[in-house]
Amino acid sequence: MKAGHKISLLYSSITISTVVIIGVVFYFFSTNYTDSLYYRYLQEKAHLIGMERFEKDELDKTDYHRIVIEREHAIPTDQHIILNIKNKKTKKILSYYLNKQQINKLATNRYVKFRYGDKVAVGIMYYDNEGIFAILLFSSNPYGEQISRTIRWTVLFVMLFSALLLYFISRLYAIKMVDRIDHDYQTEKLFVNNASHEINNPLTAIQGECDITLMRERSAAEYRSSLERIDREVERVIRIMKQLLQFSHARRENTDKKNLEKIQMSMILKPFTEASIKLNIIKDFTIAAQEDLLLIALRNIINNARKYSNDRKVIITLNRPEIQIRNRGIGIPQADLKHIFEPFFRATNTQTIKGHGIGLALAKQILEKYNAKIYVTSKEGECTCFQIKFKRTIAV
Repeated sequence: MKAGHKISLLYSSITISTVVIIGVVFYFFSTNYTDSLYYRYLQEKAHLIGMERFEKDELDKTDYHRIVIEREHAIPTDQHIILNIKNKKTKKILSYYLNKQQINKLATNRYVKFRYGDKVAVGIMYYDNEGIFAILLFSSNPYGEQISRTIRWTVLFVMLFSALLLYFISRLYAIKMVDRIDHDYQTEKLFVNNASHEINNPLTAIQGECDITLMRERSAAEYRSSLERIDREVERVIRIMKQLLQFSHARRENTDKKNLEKIQMSMILKPFTEASIKLNIIKDFTIAAQEDLLLIALRNIINNARKYSNDRKVIITLNRPEIQIRNRGIGIPQADLKHIFEPFFRATNTQTIKGHGIGLALAKQILEKYNAKIYVTSKEGECTCFQIKFKRTIAV
C-alpha cells in the first residue's frame, strides 16, 4: 500500500471514529433528554388530573376551568388510575404495576417514572384534605418513538456523509502532502547530485592537472601555466560554493521584518546600467527588503539576460508594481521554460556558454521572500522577458 493511502486511511479512521463516537453520544443524550422531557410533561399532566379531581370544591370556576383546559391540551395519554393510599387494596394494585423499589421511591420522593409493557408511565403522590392519593398515568408516547427515529436516521445520515466527506478530504490532503514531500525529496536529491557533479568537475580537472604536471620535471613556464589552470579551477569551485551557500541561506532564512529597509527600485537598478543595459523608468516605487539579498536576485537575472543576449542591449523597464528585464538573444526552448528555476538546470541551447544553473533558482527564492512573483516568456532564437511583480509597493 502506498504511503499516501496509508496516511489517508489512518487520518480517515481517526476522524471517522471521532465522528461516530460524537454521533452515538449525541444520539443517546438527545433520546434521554427527549424521554426526560416527556416524563416531565406526564408528571405535569398527572398533577393537573389530581387538581381537576380533588380541587373542584376549593377553586373558583375560572381557575378550575383553566385547569381543565390545561389538562385537555396537555400531551395525549391512554389512561390514568387514582388510588387512595389508605385503601387496603392500593398496595396490591400498585405492586401490579410497580416493583418494591419503585413503590418505595414513590412513597419517598412522591414521584416515580416506569414502563409498563410498551407504555411509559409516571406515578405521583397527591396530597389533599380528603387524603393521600397515588395517581398513575400511562401513555404510548407516540412522539418519543417518532423523535428517536428521526434523530437516529439524522445522526446516521450525518455520520455516513461526514465519513465519506472526511475520507475524500483526507485522501486528497494525504496525496497532496505525499506528493509535496516526494517533490521536495526529489528536488533535494537532484540538488545534491547536481551540486556534487558541479564541484566534482573542477576538482577532477585540478587532480588531473596535478598528475600530469608531476609525471616529469618541467620548466618554470610550464609549472606557471599548470598553476594558472589550477587557480582557474579553484576559483570555479569557490564561485560554485559561494552560490550554493547563498542559495541555502535564501531557502532557509526567515524574513525578519526588523532587518527590512525601504529600497527605491530606481536607485538599486541604476548601477546596473551600462552600454549594453538600458533602464526605462515609467513609474518608480519602493519596497521593504534586505538590500544585499535583493541585489543578488536582480544581479543574477540581469547578468543572465546579458549573458544570453548575443551582445545586444538588455532593456530594464520599471513600472510600478513590476520590473521587466528583456533581451533579444538565444531565447529559451519551450520545453525548458518550466524547469529554468530549478537548481543546476540549464537550457539545452546554453551548453556552449559557461554557467552553473544556480542564479535563477537563487533569484526566485529571494524574490518570493518579499512576496514577489517572477514570470518568464521566451521565444527560442529571438527574445526572453523576465517579469517581476511585487505584491506590496509604495509609490515614490
